[in-house]
Amino acid sequence: MPAKKRAVYLNADLYKALQTKSAAMDLTVAELVSKAVRTHLADVADEATFGKQEPTLSFRAVSRAKSKKKSKSKSKTKSKSKTKSRSQRKRK
Repeated sequence: MPAKKRAVYLNADLYKALQTKSAAMDLTVAELVSKAVRTHLADVADEATFGKQEPTLSFRAVSRAKSKKKSKSKSKTKSKSKTKSRSQRKRK
């Protein structure tokens, strides 16, 4: 389908970012905008088809969850090692 020229009003900083990104990707600004719009529309269609997207987690929430898992696994490891040493003592 042939492309039609359309006017889009963008803030200066957004247009400058588009120019930089399009140069890095070896695309025209129009091609980059078209690609971004197509991707966005596909995501919206997927969201409508498959339900809402998963909630995003902050870095802080993820890092806290990982640190809690590590501390739990360390305590389990310590208790297992204590149990092993006790059972070894009983065998002697």
